[in-house]
Amino acid sequence: MVIFGSDVITAINTKKGIVVIDAGISTGLSSKYRDRIEMEFQSEKFAYVINTHAHHDHNRGNSVFVKSQIVGHKNSLNEIEKQWEMPEKVKKAVGKITEEYDLKLEKYKQNSEEWYYAFKQKTRYQNSYNDIESAIPIKKPNITFSDSYNIDMDNITFQLKYFGKCHSNSDILIFVPELKLLFTGDLMFQFGRPSINDTTKVDKELWAEAVCWIEKRMYGIDKIIGGHGQIMSIEDLKAFNKKILEQIEVD
Repeated sequence: MVIFGSDVITAINTKKGIVVIDAGISTGLSSKYRDRIEMEFQSEKFAYVINTHAHHDHNRGNSVFVKSQIVGHKNSLNEIEKQWEMPEKVKKAVGKITEEYDLKLEKYKQNSEEWYYAFKQKTRYQNSYNDIESAIPIKKPNITFSDSYNIDMDNITFQLKYFGKCHSNSDILIFVPELKLLFTGDLMFQFGRPSINDTTKVDKELWAEAVCWIEKRMYGIDKIIGGHGQIMSIEDLKAFNKKILEQIEVD
């Protein structure tokens, strides 16, 4: 895992090449992350980049993995288009966040924990702003799926499952059985808190199906990795499943 503030890229080296989970908020920073991964694995063979969802802080760096196949849910294509219908609006929002972190840097004592966090976040959003200002397009997935998709890398497999509309319209789960890892993107946080952006978009059947999919793999999961580097436990995952099922009942 390469982590800088809330930017996180996870890379898994396989016999058929490197598979990257998410690609960061900017091309500038993600180029540095790519260099770190190449150094760690002594390889430049990036086979796939899998986007957990289509929000720009997870896919802006797709284009730095030039020769990779980009994988995402089919809804991500329209979601990316919709997000960038008004680029000036996005640029203004990102610029505002950058300015807010600038103010925090002035407020906090230099080199304190709070200052370093604000510095990293300011750097992230500044790099994102630079990409938007330069009109660098987001490289869209060229491999998409509707329900599930498997990637066989010989010694490592990646099982992808669409969760349904929740944090975004393109949220997927990624299970790596050989490593006992489950990637949840921004679907959940510690204590199983679901990240539901719009409760009017509850996909009851899909959510129930996804929970069943998780339950079938529960005993093969040791670690859950969130979209911003959170390392969560099985207990967090069980709590998430419970809260999702409760949400289905409420609706």
